Amino acid sequence: MKKITSIAAFILAAAMLSGCGDSSSSNSDSKAADTSSAAQTTADTESEPQESSSQEEQKAPTYKSIKLMTFGDSITDGFWLEGGYRTFLANELEENGLSQYVDFVGSKKGGQCYDNEHEGYSGFSICRIQDSITGARMGIDKLLPKRVEKYQPDVLTLMIGTNDLLSNYELDKAGERLEGVVDSAFEKLPEGALLILATIPDMDADAKLPTPDASGQDTYIDQATFTAESMDKCVKEYNEKVAALVEKKKGEGKNIVLADVHSVLTKADLYDGVHPSEEGYKKLADFWYGVILEQITE
Repeated sequence: MKKITSIAAFILAAAMLSGCGDSSSSNSDSKAADTSSAAQTTADTESEPQESSSQEEQKAPTYKSIKLMTFGDSITDGFWLEGGYRTFLANELEENGLSQYVDFVGSKKGGQCYDNEHEGYSGFSICRIQDSITGARMGIDKLLPKRVEKYQPDVLTLMIGTNDLLSNYELDKAGERLEGVVDSAFEKLPEGALLILATIPDMDADAKLPTPDASGQDTYIDQATFTAESMDKCVKEYNEKVAALVEKKKGEGKNIVLADVHSVLTKADLYDGVHPSEEGYKKLADFWYGVILEQITE
């Protein structure tokens, strides 16, 4: 009887051990299946095409064509260096394959580049000056609306005021004169056109001309009227008027932006205390390239 009982106990123990082994195997198989499933899910996720931000940045930009009119005084004309910043700007556009999108328009030509039309007038002030410490000056106020009406630019750049300061002509009213010119431009600009109003660069009252002129004059700046400090003050106050005018016209719903040229050049970038050196003109061109690129990029 004891022997039968022992055999039964042995069989029961073997059955229990066999059951434990099956459970372990089942758990292992389940874990393996879970791991395999997770790995497959990860692989599927990784294989799905994802558009990263770097891929978006690598998309080729598209451009639109504009008619560009550059309006101003001798700095736009390109005094002492033919074409001035405009030549370097046109060359930069061409080198980057963008010349086909920018058509310079204007009644004047100057500079060796793919398109040298412009509206730069050396010696001109905002409005006509009958008499001043530098004598009479012609103004752009009568010319600008006529040229804008004729050529219908999509983008008009305007940088003027340097000669008003050199003439020390009613500087407290310079902002009002400039506003009159800006308003006349908007009356003639096509719908949707943009006016880019620029500040003016510094001038150096201590600078001398590279070569005195025929009368023996060795500076453009009347040193009986201006010191370096007072000229700096005049430039600063005028540029504040330019910036305030832009904000005023924006408030009136005009399509106008500020181009802070003053931030680009220093007195070290001047050729004769007033006009940029060659390096200064190049800096201006780089600045305007960025401004124009923004306007042609869709």
